[in-house]
This record gives sequence, structure tokens and C-alpha cells, in this order.
Amino acid sequence: MVESDETLTCSHCRKSGNFTAPVSVILVFAPGLTKPYPLIPAEDYRVCGACNAIFTLVSRATEAHPTTRDAGAWTRAIIVFADGHGVDVKARRAQQTMALA
Repeated sequence: MVESDETLTCSHCRKSGNFTAPVSVILVFAPGLTKPYPLIPAEDYRVCGACNAIFTLVSRATEAHPTTRDAGAWTRAIIVFADGHGVDVKARRAQQTMALA
């Protein structure tokens, strides 16, 4: 049984019905990588569009894989969804560091 968008509830903001298509690939950029590293989810992960859950998804994905975990903190990620849409995400900590410099 496939869950519809209306039955999913975000664990961060508790809203429902505002989710992306399943994630197809996450291209991770990090200081220890010479080129973006692709992470392909083993399951259907959807991201809440109403909050910042996408940052948690990228952080958990990079921490779970040895190559990206050893490459240092991610700085940017490009997430491509099954429907062909994508989003370019920059780590908030990098923006905060630049703002303080």
C-alpha cells in the first residue's frame, strides 16, 4: 500500500499533506570530496515542504554513509526527487560562519 501525501505527518512540524515526491538521489558536497558524492536512498523518503526537515534528511544521510561521514561536514546538497524536481540546499552552519566572519 502506498501512503498518500495526506496521510504523512512530519515528525518535525507535525503538519501533513505537504510532502515532496520520493527522493531519488542526494548529491553531497563536502570539504573532503573532490566531486559531489551521490547517495541513493534504499527506501522512499519524502520531505516535508512546510519546515526545515530537508536539513535533517541530508545530515542523517551523510552520517549514515562511510564516505560522506569521513569527508567532513556537508556544505551543500542537491536533492533530486522522483518527479524530476530538485532543490539546492546549503548547510546553515556554513552560512552562519560566513555571516560572523
